Amino acid sequence: MAQKNNKYVIDGYSFPGRNDYEKALKEKEAISYIAANTNMADMKAVLKIYNKSVEKQSFQTAVGLEFVNNMRKTLISSGIVSKDTLMDIPVPKISGSRQATASADVNTSDARADKYKLAYENALAGRTIRNIVIAFLTLIIIAMLVITFNSKYSVFTYFTDYKADMENELIDKYESWKDELDKREKELDKREKALK
Repeated sequence: MAQKNNKYVIDGYSFPGRNDYEKALKEKEAISYIAANTNMADMKAVLKIYNKSVEKQSFQTAVGLEFVNNMRKTLISSGIVSKDTLMDIPVPKISGSRQATASADVNTSDARADKYKLAYENALAGRTIRNIVIAFLTLIIIAMLVITFNSKYSVFTYFTDYKADMENELIDKYESWKDELDKREKELDKREKALK
């Protein structure tokens, strides 16, 4: 029961933290109490203690589990019970241990890998949709530019003399209307003269 190099050690077992160390220390005290107050040569008494310890899961650290396992071996070697009739020793999930940390790291890395895989798949899907939208918008812009460029009056002709062209066009239309009206007027005059 000594503390070496800032590590918590009991009976050759090194514990990673103070909580685990204190738990093992309490179990060691319980083992000492049981050994002092029980006749360990009486296999019936040992069987009772074993069964209660297993049922209540009284021992959860390496120190306590070693004690329970030693009782199991003693009971089996005495022949009072067979290996098959004894209850198995439950091993609790060890929190804060290297095994728990390692399995948590594996679970965390698996979850992280799944997260990144899902993010990658979403990014690919998003990239595909984005590319389709960009292609569609590009086609619309090209179509608008072609229509605008082919139009007589557009943004491209704004800086040319388009106003003069529009005025000339209106004047030409007006003159053609005037010519047509003059023709009709002459025809009407001829008809009136013919009727008189």
